[in-house]
Amino acid sequence: MELATEVCKEAARQGAHPLIVAYPTEFARVALDSTPLEDLVVTPRHLLEAMKASDVDIIIVSPANTRVFESADSKRMAIRSKASEPISEEQLKKRWNVTLHPTNALAQDAGMSLTEYKDFVYSAMIRDWDAEVDRMRKLKSDMDNASEVRLMGKDTDLSFSIKGRTAVIDDAKYNLPGGEVFTAPLDDSATGKIYYDLPSLYGKEVTDIRLTFDKGVVVDYSASKNESLLKELIETDEGSRRLGEFGIGTNRGINRFTKRILFDEKMAETVHLAIGRAYKECGGINKSAVHWDMIKTMKPGEIIMDGKTVQKDGKFSWE
Repeated sequence: MELATEVCKEAARQGAHPLIVAYPTEFARVALDSTPLEDLVVTPRHLLEAMKASDVDIIIVSPANTRVFESADSKRMAIRSKASEPISEEQLKKRWNVTLHPTNALAQDAGMSLTEYKDFVYSAMIRDWDAEVDRMRKLKSDMDNASEVRLMGKDTDLSFSIKGRTAVIDDAKYNLPGGEVFTAPLDDSATGKIYYDLPSLYGKEVTDIRLTFDKGVVVDYSASKNESLLKELIETDEGSRRLGEFGIGTNRGINRFTKRILFDEKMAETVHLAIGRAYKECGGINKSAVHWDMIKTMKPGEIIMDGKTVQKDGKFSWE
């Protein structure tokens, strides 16, 4: 609320009419559990209309309890996600930014003191973004010119096409911190298997995710923890069975896993692939109520594009 208030103050000074919409963690859980199923499937019209009427959406992640959904019903979480899809689609049409304000709960998840966690957060955000973008342009060039991508690593041998798709540089304007280059795989191209060695969070923590693809579709999956949530999200709709995003992390200010996708997906020496909705700016066409990023470390590992090694054991070919 402190950061939200400061943001509103600066916006008001520029003639904006800011509105704070708060989602306390306990409210979010109570609403999920208490809403009758026939109402849970309904898109909240007032929130949708507020998003339509807005020009800018700034999201500040600052939970007091990061485990509030740990024991929640996975099916209800998937239903709520689908009902919120129109709001998400409307948000992507706006100018938007998502960032994070350090809290004790986030610091605990990351295994740090609050002071240590603040230093980590700010070191990832306060960077020479012109220099970072120059480095990411090399990777964008390789991705824009590539047709076939192959990822190799522990229990992983996955191939897919990005031919004709556009790679996008995350330069910290939409996400703060930035530090990734991402694109959209062709919908029917993913073939092979991948093991995500880092936990993935979607309200709950899902660990040791393994996916097998054939002609772009997930045909087998498993997880050692919360596999039921993985099942519900994969089976949400037709698009949630396919890849919507392939991204490569480049931010070397992020050097440890913190259980926050906003940071973890940008971590150098990792890749992330999302099932579900693709970003239109990449040329992606896959539609889904779900967009779930899953992260894999690439040290050891290899990223190969059109037969050329772009990264090996976390080090890019030009480094």
